[in-house]
Amino acid sequence: MEHKLATAEKKVLVDLVKLVQKRGLEGENGGWKEFLNVYDKKFGSSLSDPSRRSNDVLVAFLLTFKKKEDLQLIARVMQCGANRELIEKFKQESPDKETPEQRLVRLTITHNAYPTSYSFPSYAEDWFVTELGKKKSKVMKSTRMLAIDCEMVTCEDGSEAVVRVGAVDRDLKVVLDKYVKPDKQVINYKTDITGVTAEDLERATLSVTDIQKKLRRFLSKGTILVGHGLHNDLQVLRIDHARVIDTSFVFEFVDAPKTHRPSLNNLCKAVLGQELRMPNAAHNCVHDAAASMKLVLAVLEKGVDTTIQKSEEMLVAEKKRQEERQEAGKTQLFLHKIPLDVPSEDLQGVLKGDFTLEVKPPKKEGGYPTAVVDFNSPEEANEAFENVEGDVTKDKSGLPQKMVTLKLSSGLVASLYVRKMVKDDSLSEISTTKRARTEENNVSSKRQKTEDDSEEPKEANVNQKEADKTKLFLHKIPHDVPSQELHGVLNGDFTLEVKPPKRKGGYYNAVVGFNSPEEANKAFENVVGDVAKDKAGLPQKMVALKLSSGSGASLYVRKMVQDDSPGEISTTERAPTEENNVSSKRQKTEGESEETKEANVNQREADKTKLFLHKIPLNVSSQELEGVITGKFTLEVMRPKRKGGYYNAFVVFNSPEEANKAFDKVKGEAAKEKGGLAQKMVAFKLSSGSGASLYVRKMVRDESEEAQEANANHCEDHLKEIEELKEKLKAKDFANSCEGHSKEIEELNQKLKAKEHLIQAQDKIIDNLKMKLEKKQSKSR
Repeated sequence: MEHKLATAEKKVLVDLVKLVQKRGLEGENGGWKEFLNVYDKKFGSSLSDPSRRSNDVLVAFLLTFKKKEDLQLIARVMQCGANRELIEKFKQESPDKETPEQRLVRLTITHNAYPTSYSFPSYAEDWFVTELGKKKSKVMKSTRMLAIDCEMVTCEDGSEAVVRVGAVDRDLKVVLDKYVKPDKQVINYKTDITGVTAEDLERATLSVTDIQKKLRRFLSKGTILVGHGLHNDLQVLRIDHARVIDTSFVFEFVDAPKTHRPSLNNLCKAVLGQELRMPNAAHNCVHDAAASMKLVLAVLEKGVDTTIQKSEEMLVAEKKRQEERQEAGKTQLFLHKIPLDVPSEDLQGVLKGDFTLEVKPPKKEGGYPTAVVDFNSPEEANEAFENVEGDVTKDKSGLPQKMVTLKLSSGLVASLYVRKMVKDDSLSEISTTKRARTEENNVSSKRQKTEDDSEEPKEANVNQKEADKTKLFLHKIPHDVPSQELHGVLNGDFTLEVKPPKRKGGYYNAVVGFNSPEEANKAFENVVGDVAKDKAGLPQKMVALKLSSGSGASLYVRKMVQDDSPGEISTTERAPTEENNVSSKRQKTEGESEETKEANVNQREADKTKLFLHKIPLNVSSQELEGVITGKFTLEVMRPKRKGGYYNAFVVFNSPEEANKAFDKVKGEAAKEKGGLAQKMVAFKLSSGSGASLYVRKMVRDESEEAQEANANHCEDHLKEIEELKEKLKAKDFANSCEGHSKEIEELNQKLKAKEHLIQAQDKIIDNLKMKLEKKQSKSR
């Protein structure tokens, strides 16, 4: 292990240290920060970012772990890093040097869907990460192949479990065909698809771990795993293998979008000229594995092109399947965005009527389960949808859906969506006569529309503004807030229309309609909290509320229009002179600055009573957060800003003293975040037995620090003033000097002028003497 760590890339070592921190693991010298305080006397834990530490420091820390389970985790991460490095080498390998087998591997790993489909939670304890050998060049040249396929059933929690595994080698010899005992209760064997019955599983004795052990001897020295939609099989087998050929990625139909993957049966027809199975026959994982291998061999040995033209038979069959799906969809409803903690039994209470419910697990880690609900007829499906309480909205595809809030058997509340599987016929029936307008009518209607638009938008805007005066807007509503609890946010007689998030992982919104603008204004005034402005300048307040589940949440209440009082100015008053404009702007700026100052002071005082928990892992429940902080407080949980991210929480105390006391009691050394606020990293053990870590941060800086900064700023201001005075003094000295020189020059000019006058007078005398001399000379002649 020491040699592997010493020769590992820095990125792998950094990932390892971060993972160890995240799980709250400790070596012989404690956690990462405790280790740094002992190992590095100069900087200690003040420089705790692993990416800013040398490889020697990272390796020294990782070598302090001696427990078997910790060493196994380190080994898995190291192997994942080696596999990632190998994948990058696969991509960079020159096509001239690669083997035909490696070309198909490259086609798989460079497919645009590969990064998401083959991103596995490989660090988990029950995952097996394969070793591909030490010599990378030998690995890349290996032509050994193994095709696998699995049959899956649906378990009580909505997840899929493998129940049969088939594997064949390059010679199409069956090397594995075993039933697997699922570790969860099965609710749907899907016998018509899998061919597996309850009786088959009663005789099964092998677990997924046993299957991993049986496959290990085949998955070494550069073996290529082959399959169709292979990532699904690797997911249920919990195997991470770097060198794969996925026939659903390698083959594609002409003119088909990249997202459209061909079925194994269609590929067998197009490439092998034979059907994989008879229509409506159950799958056989051994036959499917062999079919994938045959497709790969057809490319390697017969030079079959991986881009295929659809036959007429396929096009007809595809059209027929679409029609059948359309007809089947009329008798179905679809439940989606189902929270992970909702048992499948509780879903039965969402709809009324006689139906069957099939729950499907999330397609990717961190996603939502879904469920297909089958009714006996389209009429029953429509009636069940109509009986669901809630407003009808449209999803991205234009399908009608409703958001449902239900109370679970555990007492908690959850929300999900009920959606139709097909569009309503009434919406799609548009007569062809309306669509077939002539060019003349189009031009005429466009011209008329342009002429009318100048007046209509003005009227529409006025009407919309009047309507918006009777409304308030609730936004940034967390997912775990049931719609009925939103009624407790406001007082008065109103209607509430909840709107789903615009993007996955976003917040809910709600429009609250009142009978008059006065009622809306009164309700807004009754909301406890300070008024702030949103980006558009609309007044809003942040509201903290306690849910029936006991947890806290926060959201915003906003007006839909700006207040009329400062905005209603007559036309004559809107055209002031330039002087009045300047005056009003100055007055407004001064007023706003005072309001802003007051709001900032109030906000700061409120922030003194709070602590902020951030970088909270998604697997940490809000109840377990209450064990992080001591004292009497309320907890306001906020959803992640993006999918897969961390979530945050505000901890609100009764006074600043209680907040400071609670922060001081948190174990660990206080460090500074980017904004200079004090924070501590906390590692703790969850009720599930696993570890987690997060950060506890103050919302304001300590007054002593701010005083120091204020003094420093004050001194800096004085220094600036001194420098400015020095510059002014220099300028004045220079000006005085120049003024002195100017006087001297003026005096010299005066003297020069006097000299010039004297010279002129002497010149006249000389001229006179010359004239007298000339007269005397002329007389003497």
